[in-house]
Amino acid sequence: MEVVSFFNHKGGVGKTTLLFNVGLALAKAGKKVLFVDADAQANLTGTALNAEAYQLQLQLEETIYHALLPVIRATGDARVFDPVSIRENAWILPGHILLSEFEEILPAAWVDSLAGRYQGFQRTTALYRLINDLAARVSADYVLIDLGPSVGALNRVVLLGSDGFVVPLAPDLFSLTALPSVGNSVVTWIQEWRVAEASAARQGVGQQLPGGLFKGEPSPLGYISQQFASYRSAPAAAFQRWLDDIPAAYNAEIVDRLRAAGVQVPTGPGQIGTVRNLSSLVPMAQEANAAIFELSGSEARGSQYTRARDTLKDFARLADAIVDRLDEVS
Repeated sequence: MEVVSFFNHKGGVGKTTLLFNVGLALAKAGKKVLFVDADAQANLTGTALNAEAYQLQLQLEETIYHALLPVIRATGDARVFDPVSIRENAWILPGHILLSEFEEILPAAWVDSLAGRYQGFQRTTALYRLINDLAARVSADYVLIDLGPSVGALNRVVLLGSDGFVVPLAPDLFSLTALPSVGNSVVTWIQEWRVAEASAARQGVGQQLPGGLFKGEPSPLGYISQQFASYRSAPAAAFQRWLDDIPAAYNAEIVDRLRAAGVQVPTGPGQIGTVRNLSSLVPMAQEANAAIFELSGSEARGSQYTRARDTLKDFARLADAIVDRLDEVS
């Protein structure tokens, strides 16, 4: 089982749509996929579940927040339950707006971890161990985690518990200016975790925690650029300048920084692939709680239906490329 986070400090880059469609393309190919909504805005949950299904999860108290509530209240470890089945090979751990309460305890837990205290490690790695337990329940091949657009304490523990991360990018100035923050933050987290690991080794803490400590060295798998206007399948000129600048910026701000920190990086170009502007198909799919390529003829008509069906090969190609890069760094 391998864990991949989709992460960018900048919001509005189509991250959740990308993650959901790539994940369901993997599931359609026969892989077992667990989605985890680790963004308090719960956009992935709203994409995957209709209102009635989500209300049921709230009544059952089976969301990411409810699972972590014992950790938040310092009454025990995370509560494990079956994730929600959304397709034959796909499940989700639903999100919750109160996940922010878990993030509030993480800065103090990080300080305790650096000092080698058991309680710090127990809280810092709680979500990582929960995800591993849930993935084991469904025999997941891949776990895909949706993160909010921040470099806060929650994203820190999710990234450090991941095998790799994908950076969704839009071809604009703001995506480029976010890259230094992403690279600096991940490198700092990795370096600090190495200090914590040394403290854990001295205290023997790793052996005391079921599931142990996370690896703490997520590999940058690459970036996916998307959401640009196009004419006859070619990017509009207004966005081409940003597309041209992305490769060098990604390499300098993320690849080079992580490689210098001793993290394994896939060979080849940083770009995993691109996604065309899918315009009105995205809200259609969200309303149907479906991948874009799953839209029916009654939901997307005529040429829109053809375009929607054609996206399967695009997302399957992205999924295959991500898997190839994971295999290279594993």
